[in-house]
Formats: sequence, C-alpha cells, structure tokens
Amino acid sequence: MAQDRKAKPRFLEVTRDLLIKYDRPGPRYTSYPTVPEWREDFGSADYARALENAATRPETPLSLYVHIPFCRKRCTYCGCNTFVLGSDDEIGVYIANMAQEVTRVKNALGNRRAVKQLHWGGGTPTTLSVDEIRLLFKILTNELSIAPDAEIALEVDPRVTTQEQVQTLRELGFNRISMGVQDLDPQVQAEIGRNQSEQQTRQLFAWCRDAGFQGINVDLVYGLPGQRLTSWTETIRKIIDIGPDRLAVYSFAYLPARMKNQQAIDASKLPTGPDKYELFATARCMFLEAGYQAIGMDHFARPDDELAVALDERRLHRNFMGYTVVPADDMIGFGVSAIGEIGGCYAQNDKTFSGYYDKIERMRFATARGCILSEDDAVRRWVIRQLMCNFYLDTQQLERRFGVAYADYFAMEEQALQDFYEQGFLEQENGNLRVLPLGQVFIRNLAMVFDAYLRKPGDDKEFSQTV
Repeated sequence: MAQDRKAKPRFLEVTRDLLIKYDRPGPRYTSYPTVPEWREDFGSADYARALENAATRPETPLSLYVHIPFCRKRCTYCGCNTFVLGSDDEIGVYIANMAQEVTRVKNALGNRRAVKQLHWGGGTPTTLSVDEIRLLFKILTNELSIAPDAEIALEVDPRVTTQEQVQTLRELGFNRISMGVQDLDPQVQAEIGRNQSEQQTRQLFAWCRDAGFQGINVDLVYGLPGQRLTSWTETIRKIIDIGPDRLAVYSFAYLPARMKNQQAIDASKLPTGPDKYELFATARCMFLEAGYQAIGMDHFARPDDELAVALDERRLHRNFMGYTVVPADDMIGFGVSAIGEIGGCYAQNDKTFSGYYDKIERMRFATARGCILSEDDAVRRWVIRQLMCNFYLDTQQLERRFGVAYADYFAMEEQALQDFYEQGFLEQENGNLRVLPLGQVFIRNLAMVFDAYLRKPGDDKEFSQTV
C-alpha cells in the first residue's frame, strides 16, 4: 500500500521515558551477522571459494564498492577507515595495488562481469587528481563491464573538490554525487575540525548541477558537539534551499575507545537523549514539510525518486553503500578495509596499508576477516532487512523464500515483541508485521529482537546508541 504523501507532516513526539528505556547501544545492521561477529580465521582461501560460488551465476549483475581511504585532514567526529595523506606518491602506490586486486577478482569471477552499481567511498575520493580518477576508472572498466543504466556514485568533500573533477566524473559516467556537509554552523564545525563554508557547499552543488548531475545527495549528522536546535534549524533551512535530491541525516556514533580521533571531542558538549532526538525530529518534520519522503530510518528523497517509489512498493534494499533499489545479491569491495558480500559470505580486506599491500604482493586476496552465513543467518538477515528498509515483514513471502513458518520459527521473538506491540511500535496485519511511525524511531531496537548473536552470554561488544 502506498504511503499517503498528502498527509500533513507532524512532529513525532517521543517521550523522555521511551528514550530512557530504548535509547541504548545497538547495531546499525548494515550487515547480519554484524561485523563484530566476523572471524579473523576467514581468509584469502575462503574468499576465493566465495568468488567461485558467485561465478556460477554469470548473468547476475554485481555491485562494486571502491574504498579511497585518503583525506587531507582527519575530522574529529569521523568514524570511517581513513588516513591523512602524507605524500601524493601514496595514491599511485595504492592504485597500482588495487589494480592487481581487481584483476585477481575478475579472474576468479570467470564470465560474471556485469556491474549494476558502483560506489566510490572513503575517506575522500576527490583527494585523487583528475588523472588518478581517470586511471582508476579505466582499471575498473577494463576488467569489468559497467551496465549502461548502472548507478555510478561517489562521495565528495566540498572543501577539496574542484569544478574540473566534477566535470571529469560526469564525463566518465558518474551520475550520483554524495556531498558531506554534517552541519553548516561554524561553531559546530570548529568542534569537529571541519571548517566548510556555506559558500563552498553551494558552489559545489552548482558545479554538479551545471555538469548534469541529476542525483545529488547531502549528508548531515545530528548529535555533534555544540549542536543547538536554533542553529541546526537554520542549517536544515539552508539545505532545503540548496535543494538536494536525497538527504541522509545520520546519528553521530560516539565511540572514542575505538575511534582515537574522537577522543579530541569534549563529551560534555554532546547533545544526548531527548535533546539529541529533538534535532532529528526537527529535521524530519522540516524535510517532510518541504516535500521530501522519509526513507528507512535516516534518509529522505523527493517523492518521484526511485527510492521513494521502491519504498511504496516494498522493494527497497540496503547494503553497505546505503539504501538502494539495486537488488544485487553480491557486492565486491576493493581497497583497504573494503567490505564485500559475495557467494553467501561477508569478507573484509585488511585495514592497514602494510597488511593490504603484503597480501596483494604475495598474490593473494587481501581478505583479513569475514564469515560464512548459515541458513539461520540468511533467514534473520532477510527479516531484519525487510523491517529496516520497508518497515514491513510479509510472513508469507518469508515462507515462500525460506520454507519457514514465521509463527513457529520466531515464536521466542514474538514473545519478546509483546512490549513493542503494547508501546504502539508495531502491529500485526493479516499475520504480517507492520512497523508504525513510533516504532520507526526505534527500528534498530526492533531489529535487535531478531539478532540471535545478541543473546550470547558475556557479549560486551561496543555499539552506538540506537537513537
């Protein structure tokens, strides 16, 4: 059933008691099993077998993720695997090693080379020069076949991206740009070590439009140090005026024990609990009033955007690159720390340059850890994705797909969900599960009910807050 886009947007009230009860550490579920459950004894040989398995489906298109880990400066809030560039020579060495990795993967895939989705992330991909961008793109397209209608996307930083780079990307066939903004308030920018003027942001947006990009995304982050509702509201107003096609409003994941750069942040300046949620709720209401459609737990898109249409038709998907309409069963990651989802496995490359280069030099895949999904993992992954993407679980589709009856297979989980039914987070509809607007705020908590790994005794893994 299509959502009613004519309904007046409203500020969704979430009580302090609900936030105290449910705002707790939990996975974001970009994968299931989640990354902390992956094993370090999953290595190059396991990845080779996964690629061989994937090669048996030559007509099925792939998704590709290319990790460019370089930045000119490290922001204090950043949670990505990135490195401050010491010398421009480092980029040439990196591309040369990635070229070997691409060839090795291509050979293992046999005749399976069609690519439906390509995403360059980082770090900052536009740390690469125009010539380096062309070289890396040529390496990929020489070995793999990019479909004419493929989504080809890249993340950019307005502080370092030039008009020449934008024009080059468009000439090569890139059709989506994801622009990091986080917050336009200079005081917040000073707190996170990211001085990015409104003019820089508007200029890059104009260059992208002039070059012919019809898909421009803007990324914002709420919960940053020093954020106040008044200045945040002004940031949202300016972003609406700029007019991106899609928006992401991410919750700041404060994990200083894992992210050493975050230790520079003054934790006393972080908005938490109701104050933090009010930032997101305000952004949500303003974007809806401006005509955007809410997508998943933290994205927004124009009503005619393919993500909005897919949500209405309950066929929205999600992978490590974000929400997508491309239902590619297999995603391959290239580069340091890159993650792949291939042949019934998850695989992640070595997170260090030395480890990555060493594995490539020894004619191996750069795999450092991963996991092989069990039948139970596959069932639970599908359920969690349906809830996270479409806020709906079709139990009959579950049975057709996996041969399991929801009521029997998830009897224990249904008992755990009773509290969510009573709170108005969830309802049953002809035996199917529908997540209600209040439950969408706590969708990660709902997904956690279906996570078998969280029930393991003594599990003290570190996660960000769910709201």
